[in-house]
Amino acid sequence: MDSRAVPVILILLLISLTTLAGCSSTTKVQSTVTPSQETGVVGTASTVVAESTIPVTTTQKENITGQLASVRSTNPVWLESYRMFRNIKSTEYIHPPYMDDDAAGVYKFDCLGFVDHVLMNATPDSYRKIGRGVNPSIESYATYFHTLDTAVPDSLGWTRVARPADLKPGDICLWLRPSTLDTGHMWIIAGIPSVNPKRTDEVLVRIFDSTGTGHGDDSRTGAAFRTGLGSGILGYMVDRDGQPVGLYWEGAASTGAGEKDTTIVCGRLNR
Repeated sequence: MDSRAVPVILILLLISLTTLAGCSSTTKVQSTVTPSQETGVVGTASTVVAESTIPVTTTQKENITGQLASVRSTNPVWLESYRMFRNIKSTEYIHPPYMDDDAAGVYKFDCLGFVDHVLMNATPDSYRKIGRGVNPSIESYATYFHTLDTAVPDSLGWTRVARPADLKPGDICLWLRPSTLDTGHMWIIAGIPSVNPKRTDEVLVRIFDSTGTGHGDDSRTGAAFRTGLGSGILGYMVDRDGQPVGLYWEGAASTGAGEKDTTIVCGRLNR
């Protein structure tokens, strides 16, 4: 093999792993999502929903749907995430350009596109402030959340949540490791945290996200659409002070923590 081809092969391999595992946090191409000036509801060009013959695991999906239906929250970020989850007719994990059509229940985007979509509907002012007038990157969210106080809301009502055990439905979290091609991931809290009784350094919580690889007890497992928007259990590895130091991607099931020594930060809209 030509030795000059080796670096190219390694780069292509890393890019392939990035597409499967995480979200790109670089400034993205303008998606087809456009917030309505009158209602704040997102509208896009129509998208054809493809038929799928993959069987759905009905019992598992009903169990997850029941868990989410029992959540009592007035947080607008949670309400919009839950609405989208219930509205899914077709979904897929893709990088920009995205394909979003609320009327048809089509949600095809990566983790960043999902969170952007939610904020554009739930709190457009926050979307504009975090992105400083342009499409936010994961770094934009991380920078904004790091400026927040844990007790006193800023002018838009945001605070930072320092401990995974204190998370509530509607909180937005991310991990960020800019030194790699796989620059991070973002998700929205969907349930109430609990400590894994078999591994007390792990805080378990149900989340909403758009991903190419599912989590523990995941709605995408065995479903018609195995990537894209869904809900699963993520595990936070915490230190003795309850601070996040890593993630168990498949909450309660992963044998070891991944994404250790990364930036893990969460923000809450207090409304």
